[in-house]
Amino acid sequence: MNIAVIGACGDVGRQIVQHIVVERLLECDQRLVLVGNADGPSARSAYGLAADLTDAYAEICPTIEIVLDPSKIRADLIIAAAGRTPRPTLDAAPMSRDGLAEANAPIFERYARAIAEHGHGHEIVLCVSNPVELAVAVFAKHLGRRRVIGMGAFLDSLRFRKEIAVDLGIRRQTVHAFVVGEHGTLSVPLWSGVHIFGYDADRLSGELARIRGPRPIGEFPDVVAEAQAELESLIRRGDVREAYAAIERFPPDVRVVVRPFVTHYSGAKTVIGTGHATMEFIRTITQGADALVSGQVAIEGEVYGIHGTIGVPFVVGNRGVDRIFELPMDDAERRLLVDSAHRVQAKIAPYV
Repeated sequence: MNIAVIGACGDVGRQIVQHIVVERLLECDQRLVLVGNADGPSARSAYGLAADLTDAYAEICPTIEIVLDPSKIRADLIIAAAGRTPRPTLDAAPMSRDGLAEANAPIFERYARAIAEHGHGHEIVLCVSNPVELAVAVFAKHLGRRRVIGMGAFLDSLRFRKEIAVDLGIRRQTVHAFVVGEHGTLSVPLWSGVHIFGYDADRLSGELARIRGPRPIGEFPDVVAEAQAELESLIRRGDVREAYAAIERFPPDVRVVVRPFVTHYSGAKTVIGTGHATMEFIRTITQGADALVSGQVAIEGEVYGIHGTIGVPFVVGNRGVDRIFELPMDDAERRLLVDSAHRVQAKIAPYV
């Protein structure tokens, strides 16, 4: 399998590229394609990145190819990590993922069209760039919806499992939980589907009630908005340490949304976590075994009555999206998911 990373010289792209090499995901005779922009700084830095990787990992490095023309991309798995990311400052109004749509839609369109016209027709595209729902919608329009997957809900699900595990003092790997909906403030944590290895029904119910608190899921968007407003106020005052301390007072599902918000505007951004989660997804695909995951996909009414791009559970394999699942969930979770989908489609419709 050959892998291409669009935006390889960006913050997240570099993380992914280095992980691919270090974890020996490719053999020495397989290709790792670093895709840069001929009109941007990556037209130069891609060559430096290739030289640095080869120098550091000479014994295990795959064949590295540099591509600056989208029509020349040839790979089996393509990671779309290109696009504008706002530079966070403590005194500026935070830019939401929605604010990136106008800037990044033409980038998504350019690469999606080129791959559709010049690729081999079997590529799987994994969208990391934001807004991830828009990226998936644009690529799916050109390549077909079964070959395009967005990372947002997968990353959010990993974060949800981690936050639950922290509160219970257990390992994340023992927690089964999904987040669906938009990657952002319209995400929907599926508390009704959480289960933990070794917990019987009574113990599970009691422990989840303890860490979740009494708030009904229907109030989740309002609670997230209030938490984010509180944290933004702290960030604007430059008190990032207090913002992180405040995060710990929220329940696990709220922390999933607001912790990355603070990390981004601390100046560190979330590139390490995003890169690591992307690698988990890449390993799932390249290992050849089907797996049930949550991620952004294009839906045509087969589940929840939704038409559009949104995060839902599905089975993924080495051909892309296999089966999209309609998991059991309570009525309030379902309403939030459907509302999230409708609002996302309204936001991305002008660009698709």
